[in-house]
Formats: sequence, C-alpha cells, structure tokens
Amino acid sequence: REEIPGTAPASEGLSTTVHVLTWAGEDELRSPVPDSSAAFRLNPNRWAVSDLPVTVWFNPSGAPPGIVVEDLVRNALEQWSKVPGSAFAFAYAGTTTAGPGACDFASRQLDGRNTVTFGTTLPTGTLGITCAVWAGGSNGNLVEFDIQLNANVNWGRSDSLGPGQFDLASTILHELGHGAGLGHPCTGSGSCTDAERQAVMYPSLRAREQRNVLQDDDKAALAAAYPGAPQGGSGTVGPFRAVLPGVGRD
Repeated sequence: REEIPGTAPASEGLSTTVHVLTWAGEDELRSPVPDSSAAFRLNPNRWAVSDLPVTVWFNPSGAPPGIVVEDLVRNALEQWSKVPGSAFAFAYAGTTTAGPGACDFASRQLDGRNTVTFGTTLPTGTLGITCAVWAGGSNGNLVEFDIQLNANVNWGRSDSLGPGQFDLASTILHELGHGAGLGHPCTGSGSCTDAERQAVMYPSLRAREQRNVLQDDDKAALAAAYPGAPQGGSGTVGPFRAVLPGVGRD
C-alpha cells in the first residue's frame, strides 16, 4: 500500500498520510514494458513557501553499525535541495533524541520536528515509512513529517552491498521525497514503465538495487510542486544550508 490515511481528532484539525516503501525479491521477474517518460505524481499536501527551507533532524538510535547514516541523511537532503527549477530546500538541524511522534496514531505526539529515525516494529517487507501531517482541508499545507526506517532490515552501503542487503542511501532519499510532498510515480504493478522503475520515488526496492541519485522524473516532480529559483539565489543552485539546533533559519 502506498498511502494509509489517518485522521487526527477534529479539534486538532490535523490529518496524516503514511507512505510505505516495500522491498522486492532479489530475483523478482519483471514483465518487459515499453520505455517512456515517467509520470510523476504529487501529493495534494505540500509545504508553504514561507516554511522553506524545511528543517530535518536525525535520531541515530538503532542505526546499523558500520554505516555513517548521518552522512547519508545529509547527502539526501542536499540532493533534494539542489534541483534546478525548484524553490524547495531542506536544512539539516543535527541529531536528536526525538522519536517519530507523527507515526504514533494513538497519542499523536507532534513535536514540531521532522525526524529520521529507526524502529523495530515495522512489518516484514517494509523498508521505511513516512508519516506526513497536514493542517486544514484535503489540500492543506504540510506541518510535520517523521520517517521510520526498519531497524530489522539487513542494510548495506551503496559501495559494498552483499547478497540480501538493501541500500540504505536509496531508502532515505526516497522517504525524504515523501517528506517534500511527492508521491510514487506508479503503483509498482506490471504496468510501470522502465523509466518509472528507475525513479527514486518508485514504490519498492530490490535487494542490492541502488536508486540513490535523483532521476529526471524526481526532479521534474519537485520543480512542479515548488516552481521557482533554487534557494541559493536567482537562477543558480545555491549551497546546502545547515541549521543548528536552537538557531533560527537563515
């Protein structure tokens, strides 16, 4: 399932969509389909331009040993922040002990922080989920998102993926795309084109498969959602901006 809508109490005026990235078998057979340009899909809920850049924290608890996950988070944030023709940008805020409160439907512990975390309760077959919260009606602006990566997955580094390992960099890049307001380009069925399968936002990932660099379809989606000059300046791709905890956005 790609999206699992959840509704907060009416008094809060908040709603949540959960985006799920699943794994596919390493030997999965795929029906040949004609290559064509992918058809990106935007979610109706996006960030207000006044809220850019969107700050993101990382909770290292439960991270796999031998992988510098914080570097993967920073790299993914930077890729989404340097898309030509898009005004969207993330800003890295550092590490935190905050959890994925937006994914807790029982208590809905929103803390105003967009956090990348690891969790042990995600179902088998799920690599990660993004819980995106918006305010107002069905087209309301995003106000917070939290990402949970499955700590039980056999994660690997892009440069040394072994049998049965999944690329953590690809998964983080995908989930942050949901945090920006992007959807999956197709359902993951046999009707998907080769171009759609190559997109970072494709809804599943095979063992040892790498999709850790934004493709044209991903970039076109972000530019359509947030048209304008990149945050670094008019007509240029500006530097990635880091925001320290407790310090206002620049």
